[in-house]
Amino acid sequence: MNNSRKYEGRSHVQSPPTDVNQQGDATVKIESTMQTGALGVASLLRYAIANGANAPVTFLREGQRFETSQRSVAERALRLGAALRQRGIAPGDVVATFCSTGVEHWEAYLGIPAHGAILHALNIRMADDDLAMMVRKIGDRALIVERDQVARFARLAPLLKDSSLSLVVVSGEGPIEPFDGLPVETVSYESLLGEVPLPDAATLENPEETAAAAICHTGGTTGRPKTVVYSHRSIWLQALNLCLTNSLGLSRSDVVLLAVPLYHVHGWGLPYAAVMAGSGLVLPGSALRPEVLNGLIEDCGVTIAAGIPTIWIDLTAHRERLGAGRFRCLTRLATGGSVVPQQLIDKMMGLGVGLIQAWGMTETSSMSVIGHVSEADRNLPLGQQRAVGYPLCGLEMRVVDEEGTVVPNDSNTTGEVQIRGACVTASYFGEDSDAAFDGDWLKTGDIGYIDSLGRMTLTDRLKDAIKSGGEWIPAPVLEDALRTLPQVHDAVVIARPDARWQERPFAVIVPEHGAACDFEAMRAALADLVPRWWIPDSWGRMEALPRTSLGKPDKATLKRMLAAGELNFSGHQTVPQAESFATAIGEKNEHY
Repeated sequence: MNNSRKYEGRSHVQSPPTDVNQQGDATVKIESTMQTGALGVASLLRYAIANGANAPVTFLREGQRFETSQRSVAERALRLGAALRQRGIAPGDVVATFCSTGVEHWEAYLGIPAHGAILHALNIRMADDDLAMMVRKIGDRALIVERDQVARFARLAPLLKDSSLSLVVVSGEGPIEPFDGLPVETVSYESLLGEVPLPDAATLENPEETAAAAICHTGGTTGRPKTVVYSHRSIWLQALNLCLTNSLGLSRSDVVLLAVPLYHVHGWGLPYAAVMAGSGLVLPGSALRPEVLNGLIEDCGVTIAAGIPTIWIDLTAHRERLGAGRFRCLTRLATGGSVVPQQLIDKMMGLGVGLIQAWGMTETSSMSVIGHVSEADRNLPLGQQRAVGYPLCGLEMRVVDEEGTVVPNDSNTTGEVQIRGACVTASYFGEDSDAAFDGDWLKTGDIGYIDSLGRMTLTDRLKDAIKSGGEWIPAPVLEDALRTLPQVHDAVVIARPDARWQERPFAVIVPEHGAACDFEAMRAALADLVPRWWIPDSWGRMEALPRTSLGKPDKATLKRMLAAGELNFSGHQTVPQAESFATAIGEKNEHY
């Protein structure tokens, strides 16, 4: 037996160890008889090689579709890790990736940590200065570039000349030239894999469970991106949680469409969960356009798809234009990253697709609270928010008020949600983290409540909430109401400073194609949906919303544009008078 896997060799016949109690009597000390073996990416890689032959993998590369199997991907991942090791990448060294959701990126997710090195998935949508800072801060030794991203990486390359990089690997085949301004050895991915024979997976050593396995960065929506380092243990536990029935319920009968960039919250944990479950996987690369995703869902027999709500709203609109009915195999949709709009729930459930709404953060290994939307949830009155769901096993949650006092779990008391547990980071890498934690509780920055059953409901983000006249206006609920209006394709609500009320909601509307923005008609329609004092008294129109590197509406940019007078502003002096404001506050309680 290979002791490097941390399996303890014991005699088949053991005498029970003894101890002596306070009275001097010999007592039997019971110890576990179970084998030990590190949980982590190496175990997942060996499992995929042994058991992944029948798990189909479809991926796009340079606009073309290819088919392979999970076993083949795992064998290439094994070869990748061995080739990097031969090139001097030792356990503990960091290998960065500059890739979208492609097959080579998945191979890196498996092969790099399995050999004891650390995967560093760079968010290709971030600013070049931030990316260069990350590479230098982390001390990356090698970097893998997806061929589809070569032109994008060429702009970043000169900023990395003073980094620790000694090797750049470009995926695909064909001639490779060094990048201008980055004088390091540059090789093709396929030639690198060809430098070593396929190793015996049984000889692959297990890194320690607590060792660093992968690095991910926060989106940077409230400041510079922060760095989270996942352990092999946390990756394993997160993957296991996603396979549970109360979670995503992944199994060998599933084919998963991962419409999530792998650099976004570590691919939501799905690159590893699919291996653990033996599920098929569809990797669309950077082609997240609705026509591409629709074709992949139908042609590849996708049973579950994962991605942010914006992607699925665009997909349903595309299918409506095609006159398409129910999906061929799709049975459930996992979505999160922002509040799931009611219109998306109605459309998907109307097509027989179950909605799984999830909440999580980079700091919590992605999906941490998960709930299956029921018909009762679907029919809640607008303004009465749905519970997101229950925390995954191993996680604890609480809510604290503005003074930091823990509030009771009921449906009436809101505050900041805090979380701790086995898949939650204890700090940020390379910076002071004290302000982000209350003891061992991570401050999430989300406002909500936990009911007596332990279900979490979110009402807003601390940075996004609008406090008008001392009362909170929940932006997600108001945005959801706006999206139900026939002339509105999308909407975002931000806070506008107000001399009298401190803040008032400012609505930014993306109209449906060809629709006019009749703000007075919108105001009238909203009066039947939300409390009167919530209704925006100023509006802006855009053809498309600015988005963060993670695909969420970029409210920070919108606030800067509003302050600079760059939004198409339309003001309405219709703020309630003081006496009617109190009446409106009483009316608010009827909507919760």
